[in-house]
Amino acid sequence: MAAYLTRTVRPRAYLLGVVLLVLNQFWLVEVELVRWSLFTNAVPFCNALFTLACVVGANAAAGMLPSGRRLQLTRAEILCVFTMVCIGSALGAQQMGQLLVSFLPFPFEYAGIGNRWHTSFLDYLPRRFMVDDPVAVASFYAGSSTLYRPEHWRPWIVPGLLWIGFIVVLVHTMLCMTTLLRRRWMVSERLTYPTVFLPMEMTAGSSFWTNRGMWLGFGIAATVTLVNGISFFHPAIPMVPIKRQDIDRFITSPPWTGMGNVKVSFYFFAIGLAFLMPLDLSFSLWFFYILYKLELVAVTALGIEQNISSGAGFSSFPPYEHGQAFGAYMAVAAMALWASRSDLADIVKRAFGPRSQACDEEEPMTYRRALIGMMSGIALLSLFCVAMGMTPWVAVAFFALYFVLVVVITRIRAEFGFPIHDMHYMGPLNPLLAGFGTNALGPRNLVGFSMLYWFNRTYFANPAPHALEAMKLADVSSAHQRAFARGIMLAAGAGAIGLFWAYLHRAYTLGAGTANVEQWPRLFPGENFGRLHAWISEPGTPNFGSMVAAGVAFVGSLGMAAMRQRIAWFPLHPLGYAVANSWGMAQIWVPVLIGCLLKGALARYGGLRLYRRVVPVFLGLILGEMLVGCAWTLYGIVMGIRAYDFWP
Repeated sequence: MAAYLTRTVRPRAYLLGVVLLVLNQFWLVEVELVRWSLFTNAVPFCNALFTLACVVGANAAAGMLPSGRRLQLTRAEILCVFTMVCIGSALGAQQMGQLLVSFLPFPFEYAGIGNRWHTSFLDYLPRRFMVDDPVAVASFYAGSSTLYRPEHWRPWIVPGLLWIGFIVVLVHTMLCMTTLLRRRWMVSERLTYPTVFLPMEMTAGSSFWTNRGMWLGFGIAATVTLVNGISFFHPAIPMVPIKRQDIDRFITSPPWTGMGNVKVSFYFFAIGLAFLMPLDLSFSLWFFYILYKLELVAVTALGIEQNISSGAGFSSFPPYEHGQAFGAYMAVAAMALWASRSDLADIVKRAFGPRSQACDEEEPMTYRRALIGMMSGIALLSLFCVAMGMTPWVAVAFFALYFVLVVVITRIRAEFGFPIHDMHYMGPLNPLLAGFGTNALGPRNLVGFSMLYWFNRTYFANPAPHALEAMKLADVSSAHQRAFARGIMLAAGAGAIGLFWAYLHRAYTLGAGTANVEQWPRLFPGENFGRLHAWISEPGTPNFGSMVAAGVAFVGSLGMAAMRQRIAWFPLHPLGYAVANSWGMAQIWVPVLIGCLLKGALARYGGLRLYRRVVPVFLGLILGEMLVGCAWTLYGIVMGIRAYDFWP
């Protein structure tokens, strides 16, 4: 019976997971819509870690009571709850589900206000998938009302149900994809999954919570975050400068001014995660970031940064950094899939062979279901887009490229542990625009790109890595993979509903167009539909410069991988090249450098034994900063004021 309980997840754990994920979505709306605390721009999500710490504490307290032991959750159940909160938080993130809700009514409120959207794209909008009711839209932006009036919630039912279905299919397709990759990455390659190492330790027992090194790191980070929070309200108390600071104002001489914005920060959580990364990966990160900045300096010195222009999609002038990054990402995906080719071929053989030879009982789902689910998922998502007016081949190409990018993001998290995979300008629409231009695609496909921009603007909160990490958590807790898979899909359904509820509840109260909320509910949709207007009114040609840069980066990244296979000491990794110009790397390149140098020094002079003794200190740094940082936001919400934001 005890063995059964450790492998299964009981219904009460699923119920707790649903309740907590919805509460977290309301929390995210408060911090990311009403305020500017970007919880979901970095992993592990700090709100999910805070929730996990509360569940672990409550579970331990229940075990101290004679009548409370029967209410205790197993380690597998706690980690399943954590996974469900992560999936719900990903769907309810500012750069995911919140963007979707903000897009649906936006053009019907702002068309004609300083623009000519009526003449360019308004007639092409798929109104069945949007909210165009004048009363519902006006109240959404004006606020001082409530969602729970029929004239407000009824217009959201049809588009809400359509997009909820889309989200559930999207997450299920990701789950199928990660099922096919799990055996290769987890069993054969034994990737390290650095971003879930802390949750694993937090649920491993008392050894973590009684470790003096952990409390040392926790105390340092928590004290600094606590002092900074107090300083936020009492400026006479000096603030410890660990948050990002611009230093480019000190760089005034050409060609060095060409490197653009340069930030310096000392985030504890980023230092801790960098310390957990493989050393060659953390080295590659900061090395290629500095190389990218020097590339910008060289372009400025040569005087060509604005003299060459070519087309749509990616950046249209040298050094074509977006094209370079895309080429590197495609190389990473190609290498990951090529290395998995024999495993994938074996999976296909087992999926359609006799059931007795499938050997997939320990997988999140049968191989046959995973293959059929992934293909049918892409087909359903493509049909959804065709219903919005997109051309079938464009819809299929869009999702084929999208899931290749999902493979890359998932690989980054499994191997790399890099906490910020924003991937601005990497979405499928960018290579399609760069390859074909806007005229060849036509207005209905361009409208479709804009309708799908909510989960392609960035990839901060993509759910797929959380699904693969859930499989790692199931493995370390000796749980059945299918118990976690059920939790993921339950979280997808509940999270899709919860994100609409949480966002609309606050929007109709505060007003999405008022100063009661942050500017992004107007800025990001304006960016999206303003760009759509520009595509149609000022057509762009194919971007040959960026496509050439992508090809060169693709070949160069493959060459880098070949060098790593043939030269044991070769330190550069293509993933570092891929993320060099990203927003995330710009924020935390200094913490990554610090974590890399500390790990390198300990490995060289202290050996493996000292390294293992020091790891809890860095886990404490992550936990201390995130828990106290979350506590400050909760204090601000309760008091109805703005409080200290530890990130970004």
